[in-house]
Amino acid sequence: MKKSELYAALRSEIQRHDFSTYVEDPPSVAQGGRGVVVPGCPTCKKRIGTMPQFLDHLTDDVLPALLDKLSAE
Repeated sequence: MKKSELYAALRSEIQRHDFSTYVEDPPSVAQGGRGVVVPGCPTCKKRIGTMPQFLDHLTDDVLPALLDKLSAE
């Protein structure tokens, strides 16, 4: 795999993840359910409270899985 292809794959995967909020146990209370809005990664549905925890999520969870996937191809 070329460096440019590897870079593009890593970049697109990292950009999918976001330090934002998501609804746990949908639908949300606003929609009449019992769901709660929590901070974290909406792509993975993982609770994250701080930016350092988000960076740990990227390096410990996202990148190893992506590298395994790319090495299998």
